Amino acid sequence: MAVAIPDSYLDSRLLVKSSVKSQFTAPTSSIDMTEWLFNLDEHEYIACTPQSHAHLTAGLTHSADGKRMSINVEDVGGALIIQHYVAAIGERLHCRVVSTSDLLIGRDFTTAQITWDLLATPIGGDRHEFVNSVWIHSTDRFDAYMVAHHIPAEGARHEFQAALDAHNAEETPHFALAIEKHALKRSASK
Repeated sequence: MAVAIPDSYLDSRLLVKSSVKSQFTAPTSSIDMTEWLFNLDEHEYIACTPQSHAHLTAGLTHSADGKRMSINVEDVGGALIIQHYVAAIGERLHCRVVSTSDLLIGRDFTTAQITWDLLATPIGGDRHEFVNSVWIHSTDRFDAYMVAHHIPAEGARHEFQAALDAHNAEETPHFALAIEKHALKRSASK
């Protein structure tokens, strides 16, 4: 059973956050970002970072309690991140997934809580504003990693922020195009 985590606790553990906007054109009735994310094929995921090649692989499975899970592996700022995303919000125009993710930094494993939020807002006709947001929160294991390696929190935040912003800026327009393609394919099959 999931336990609700108070916002004040998460705010105190926030390391970095990033939001990038893009646009796409597709009929609103054909958009289903939750279905897109939980059916994202590996090649499409990898193609969403064509310059950095940061997206390494993706797959689908189920959590221990039977919920759909999206597994993504990527390299962001030199950290290998294995994400185990489960839906917190699963709507057609709003999908939020959360993962306690494994991070390999150098030769050390740690964890972080990552929240990935996809939101499409109609802006006229079939045009939609797409916002791709990511929040990374520390975990006890991450805090212990920082202490053991004598890494100051502010220095780590600065490096994480720069890496996350660059990664998000690259992937967001490609995610928007992939969601648009998925929606147009659904529209054509109706």
